[in-house]
Amino acid sequence: MKIKKDIIKHVSELDVATAQAYAMIEAQFGIKIDSITDFILKFIYTEKLNNRDVTITILSNTLMNNENTIRKKLKKLIDNGFVEVCECGCDKRRKKLVPTELTNRLMLIFFTCKLKTVTDISPMFNKIFGEALNTFCEEYDLVEYESFKKNTQFINYKDKFLEAKNLYKKYPQKITLNV
Repeated sequence: MKIKKDIIKHVSELDVATAQAYAMIEAQFGIKIDSITDFILKFIYTEKLNNRDVTITILSNTLMNNENTIRKKLKKLIDNGFVEVCECGCDKRRKKLVPTELTNRLMLIFFTCKLKTVTDISPMFNKIFGEALNTFCEEYDLVEYESFKKNTQFINYKDKFLEAKNLYKKYPQKITLNV
């Protein structure tokens, strides 16, 4: 019974730490990350990892939302360099949505911080996955990124984002996600 309570406690602490990180990032950038836009970006990223195409119709059906709403949310992501529109296979009329290399890198950073937060919160998770996470961080040059719990002031998020964005513009090969 104690393990169940510990798991609930640890997952709750992770949710709070992640929500706090989101709030601090929003405050630093002066933008509001609405849940639909957040889902769209993560969905496009995840589907790309699974080698599945994403179109506006797929997003609309997945979210059970009107295509114009989806287009409006996508416009923000495209204008900010997070998503790009490409031709879909042999049908030139059909367009697919893909994450940019900037998004690939930022997702790696975000998930690294989140996983490091889990290892800080849960001794059991740390014992099982800590070493593998450290190896992963070294392999993808993510060692410098801290857990959300350790980075309580969230001072460097804007700097890290701008650094990644500038690095992507200058040297796209440095942040390519090898999937």
